[in-house]
Amino acid sequence: MMQAYRNFFFHYFNLNQSTGRKDYWLATFVNIIVALIFYSVSSFLFYLLGMTDQVLVLNLIVAFAMIIWLILATAFILAILIPMVTISFRRYRDTGVSMWLFWIEPLLLLGLLGLLSEEFSDGYTNIWVVVVTGLFLVADILVKLLPSASQSDSE
Repeated sequence: MMQAYRNFFFHYFNLNQSTGRKDYWLATFVNIIVALIFYSVSSFLFYLLGMTDQVLVLNLIVAFAMIIWLILATAFILAILIPMVTISFRRYRDTGVSMWLFWIEPLLLLGLLGLLSEEFSDGYTNIWVVVVTGLFLVADILVKLLPSASQSDSE
């Protein structure tokens, strides 16, 4: 597993290499685990911040720890952004599907950003954004689950 994650970072801009299903999903799994750890600690720090309202010194310490933790989480997100796009591009190319389907990735990101936006705050538009984003997510996962077209997948 660690070899797949090491390859994920070492082949940062290498679009010529192939990526099998196993390497893609192991790197994605590690990224999800790390993101869940960041989320859990952030939630705990937010909880502590709410609990330490009465004591100013503890409130400042928790706020400082939260700022440092959020900076680390942001650095992690920025560090994996380009490798995730690269590994996704290689996975799409290796499946043999048309590269036009790779546009699912930015459309999925736009849909997720649309869910966070206040522009889609009315009920009906928000429902459609959720449905369309969900369909893009399912299509993205299905493409990445396809076996490699040109060679046997290393599993």
